[in-house]
Amino acid sequence: MKIGVDKNSYKKIKDDENEYIYLFKNEKLEDLLKTGLHCIRYNICDYVDINTTDYNVDCLKKCKITDKDWNKIEKKNYKIGIIIPNCNYEHTVEKCLKSIERQTYKNYEVIFIDDMSMDRSVYYASKFEDKLTKLKIISLRQKRLNGGARNEGYLYLSNDVDYVYYIDSDDWFYDENSLEEINNKLQKDPDVLFVGLADYKNGKTKECYIPNFKDKYQAIRGWSGSCGKVIKKELATRQECLYKEGTLKEDRNQHCAICFYMKNFELLKKPIYVWNKENRKSITTVRSKNILWKTSTIRHYADTLELYLKLKGQDLEIDKYLKERVEKTKKEMLEGGDRQW
Repeated sequence: MKIGVDKNSYKKIKDDENEYIYLFKNEKLEDLLKTGLHCIRYNICDYVDINTTDYNVDCLKKCKITDKDWNKIEKKNYKIGIIIPNCNYEHTVEKCLKSIERQTYKNYEVIFIDDMSMDRSVYYASKFEDKLTKLKIISLRQKRLNGGARNEGYLYLSNDVDYVYYIDSDDWFYDENSLEEINNKLQKDPDVLFVGLADYKNGKTKECYIPNFKDKYQAIRGWSGSCGKVIKKELATRQECLYKEGTLKEDRNQHCAICFYMKNFELLKKPIYVWNKENRKSITTVRSKNILWKTSTIRHYADTLELYLKLKGQDLEIDKYLKERVEKTKKEMLEGGDRQW
């Protein structure tokens, strides 16, 4: 159903399957752009379904609306900076970069950060320098792990980048329209866009996670992986939101900080990213054999406690959640560190 709203009611629109249309008279273009909705003048078109129960909007009749009836607002093409941390994934680098090359949406740049690989990862990445003209390959001279690699990637983003997204070098985009889908959902200019994920296992790709948050309190408890959100650059690079370095458990506390400081968010309720669960070399696969995973658990507890104490008293609901996480990470640390909260 197409529902008409005006300046008194458009901020009350619901997250549902209806299509909301902004009805205006003589408002400025910049004010119309802020709504993020299709806009129609009252006196030009009355072909819109109006739910008068929920909205006090005057309109005339119901009718199927067509494209020729719209006063369309120019769509913005946001520039997306894609940061790819890598270490010894020569066997998947090409598939990852190929999925970016195939994208129909082209307003992006790629920062490939190699964290002292011992294999030919950089060689395989360099094969895409002619195909991806916006590809920058950076080789670190000191081990930084994924969090540090992403922090380093921020330094190489162009000034005109609007949003940041992260892909691990053993994963790839869901299909060639993933970036297009992301840009479509960025039209309301959110601080964060939470996106859906699929996983690849036993030769099959299957939807595994779709965000469905109502508020930031639900979001902070949701999927914490970096691949699950597109973040406005100024928020991602904010000092309080940088990744912790020197740990394999960098995602969760960065996620909590992002959710705390974001002012608004949108949801993309379909997969745009594929998590490769067949990579036998991934950290999550070999974690029980990796001593750094266990020491990262101790660090994770300390980082979580630090975040809790830093934010304590500013939001009681988030205080409650972070206090729970402090207890969980402490228990995890004492029990050997084989989980990640």
